[in-house]
Amino acid sequence: MGIQGLLPLLKSIMLPIHIKDLEGCCVAVDTYSWLHKGAVSCSRELCKGIPTSKHINYCMHRVNLLRHYGVKPVMVFDGGFLPMKGEQETKRARSRKESLSRAIEHEANGNQTAAYECYQKAVDISPSVAYDLIQVLKKESVRYVVAPYEADAEMTLLAVSKQVDAVITEDSDLIAFGCPRIIYKMDKYGQGVEFQFSMLRQNKELNFTGFTKQMVLEMCILSGCDYLQSLPGMGLKRAHALIKKFRSYDKVIKHLKYNTVAVPPLYEESFKKAIMTFLHQRVYDPVSEALVHLSDIPDGTDEDLEFLGPYPFKSLHISF
Repeated sequence: MGIQGLLPLLKSIMLPIHIKDLEGCCVAVDTYSWLHKGAVSCSRELCKGIPTSKHINYCMHRVNLLRHYGVKPVMVFDGGFLPMKGEQETKRARSRKESLSRAIEHEANGNQTAAYECYQKAVDISPSVAYDLIQVLKKESVRYVVAPYEADAEMTLLAVSKQVDAVITEDSDLIAFGCPRIIYKMDKYGQGVEFQFSMLRQNKELNFTGFTKQMVLEMCILSGCDYLQSLPGMGLKRAHALIKKFRSYDKVIKHLKYNTVAVPPLYEESFKKAIMTFLHQRVYDPVSEALVHLSDIPDGTDEDLEFLGPYPFKSLHISF
């Protein structure tokens, strides 16, 4: 889902870029976003289990494009199930199932156009699809890493620790994670737009003067994210205005309750868990070759942290 409506409101600081400008750099790639794009042309085959390599070819074309311009890709894959996304994943699975039923029905009725659209919504990038791509990456000596949980957190670790110079994705969640440099909308010619967190205060559509990184995160969560649904009527602009005025989520929630807004009993607790998940999710550090938190857990935290990703986790094949 990402942070709905965030990228259009940051267009004033999204600068055009071509990947040739990243020559000599190392970039982390949100591999599942490329697989989803590549699956558009073969969604029916993937849904029906018909052998196809179109989605793999799509990804490798872009990998080779990066390498052609002297950019070193690190392909990052999503890993295991993250408890905080349970509700969201259930909804997505239900939606894919419904879309598949409609696709089959349209196809049986001879409506190929409608069937094609539904197959696109129904396709699921399964672990077996990721495995097929990994075999090609290994053959082509392309570095990759399978995150213990979410690729977003893993890519943020690689960027913040300067193991990569930038991240290529379509997911606005990377901004909430605090990723310093992100390339969006990269096309087959290598053109895209660049976001740099350091330029946020120059943005025109939303004024971030005086905002800390924590305030940006809390604004994103308040507006609705994968870890917590927004309150009714709470869009990004309203969330921005409230955080700008009150400067912290707990004061915003207190204000909303005082103004008789219906705030669910567990909302504040869930909000705190969402913050913890963005800041401290478990990730794999290729330097130490260990499972670590994205940032250190504050001293005195004694709550159950299983929602950050169960530990220990089942071993995943990681190569960097």
